[in-house]
Order: sequence, then C-alpha cells, then structure tokens
Amino acid sequence: MQTVTIKKDFIIKHLIFLMILVFGFGAVTIARGIKTETVETSIYCVDAEMLRLIPVRTSIPKMPAKKTAQYVLDKMIEGYDDNPKIRRIIPKDEHCLKVSVKDNIAYVDISGELIENTPDGRDMEMLMVYSIVNSLTEIDGIVNVRFTIDGRVQKDFVGYLDMRETFIPDYFV
Repeated sequence: MQTVTIKKDFIIKHLIFLMILVFGFGAVTIARGIKTETVETSIYCVDAEMLRLIPVRTSIPKMPAKKTAQYVLDKMIEGYDDNPKIRRIIPKDEHCLKVSVKDNIAYVDISGELIENTPDGRDMEMLMVYSIVNSLTEIDGIVNVRFTIDGRVQKDFVGYLDMRETFIPDYFV
C-alpha cells in the first residue's frame, strides 16, 4: 500500500512539473508573438560636410510624447557613427539633454558641459539647435521647443541664437 502511495505522489509531482513547463513554454511563445507598436519618425542629423540637416527615418516604440521625446534625444546622443554620410554634432554624453512636455511644447534642458563642447560658430549653433527642434516636432503632441541651460532660461546658447524664444521647426537649415 505504501508503494502505491509513493508512486501516486511521484506521478502527481511529475504531472504538476510537466504542466508548469507546458504553461511556461506557452507563455513564452505567446509573449514572443506580441509585437510592440511602433511609429515612424525622422531624426535630423548633420551631413558629413556639416553644412545642413538631413532626416534619418527610423521606427521607434509608440509611447507618450515625453518618453518619445527623451527616446529621440537619446538616439541623437547615441548618434549614427557607423554612417559615413552623417556627422555627430551632439557629444556622446548620456545626461546632456533632458526633456519634459507640456501644452504641446517640449522643454529641453541642456547641460552646461554640452554648451562648452559645442563648436563655435553661428552655423554649428543653428545646426545643433534645429537638429533638436526638427526631430522633436516630428513627434505627435509636440509643436514647439523651448530651451533652458542647466535649468535656467538664458539669453543665448553659444552667442548667436536667442534661447528665450520658442522654436518652431525649420526644414531649410
């Protein structure tokens, strides 16, 4: 009688274990079949000659505007160094750009270190600012962009653009 009980317990434990395995593999299979919804957007990068902005079409996960904006800024910081037609204008510093979104305006806070590492010149300043503005205004829910530097509104960026203004996209830069 004791042998039958031991075999019965053994069989029940193995059946439970097999059921857990089957459900586990089923859950993994279902999870792999679920696709993240994505949206197409353009990230504006500087061409190899550093003369103009060029849009790079990319798919990004669909998220609220603030998260999408930070994602786009992070992609800009990450850069496209493997593409010889594109040059980096934003230094590779994870914490140099932060964004919040309110009333269809993206508020971008730039670190002072980024300002110090920005190449001098009106054209470089225009390319950097409008690469950010054009990229963020591609996102649903963002129409304009405002800038702060280390959390404060300042008169200028590197000396040419008035950073107290609200920027709209300029696709001819």
